[in-house]
Amino acid sequence: MIFQSPLEHHIENVLMFCHKAGLQAKQISDASTLWVNYARALENLQGRKIDGQYQAVNLIVGPNEASAFCRMLSSDALSLLDDRNQDQVISQTCDPHAREKADLLLAAMECLGALSRQHKHLFDLLITDIFLMPSQEARGGSTSSAIGVIWANPKTSYRVPDIVEFLVHELTHHALFIDEHRYGHYDYSVILDQETWAQSALLKTPRPLDKVIHSIIVATEIILFREQCLGHPAAPLVHPPTAKICAQVSQSVESVENQIAALLRQGVTPVSPRVRDLLNQVRDIVTSDRIKKISSA
Repeated sequence: MIFQSPLEHHIENVLMFCHKAGLQAKQISDASTLWVNYARALENLQGRKIDGQYQAVNLIVGPNEASAFCRMLSSDALSLLDDRNQDQVISQTCDPHAREKADLLLAAMECLGALSRQHKHLFDLLITDIFLMPSQEARGGSTSSAIGVIWANPKTSYRVPDIVEFLVHELTHHALFIDEHRYGHYDYSVILDQETWAQSALLKTPRPLDKVIHSIIVATEIILFREQCLGHPAAPLVHPPTAKICAQVSQSVESVENQIAALLRQGVTPVSPRVRDLLNQVRDIVTSDRIKKISSA
């Protein structure tokens, strides 16, 4: 979400994440030592050993190692593209196309760096591991229970720009995971009640407010990334055309704000001021003259 919060803000978030894990900021002098401390913070939080290094995402292709990562993901399924539980979606089988998919991901990571140095910098900082496992139902995802880990299952027919969008999509989720650790975004005792759900921006289905807000922020980042880096594709394969995304984001923001307003009238505060600020920013973006012109094209 580089285009919605500057890179400096995300670095501050990571510093706070490390501080909350008991690590000393004075030990951090550059991006490399920040990554080392971030990795240690993840190990403390998630109880997993991170075998990697800064600017070298661990790409897991072998089925046995990938299966171990799969077991780390809970049924939270926060960012699954089709909103299914990950333990039900990911197939515990060998993928004969895994190496080909890995090559596509490597090409997309290189392309991301060429298109946006800031996105690549944040990607190198936040994402520690990408594992490949097949599925008949979904193309990948992430969960808040495994920050830094992306499950990827791109189609071999995907073009590199499509997979770049997938990486930006997942990166935005992880940036939000870290942002929530700093600010606290939701009152989960409220938002799990189905009566408080709203319409998601990408799936257009009723979902809990946290998932809908994630979908809004992700969709907005895709719009902005296309606008400023990638261009607006005529026939995108991972996300809808830009005009459709713009319309869906506007509908989702309205749905979320209606739910929040209704809960506030009941004396319930479901989201933090930080979330309200992010939603206000999205509204400003999708109603800007340039984006309105794209959405009406």
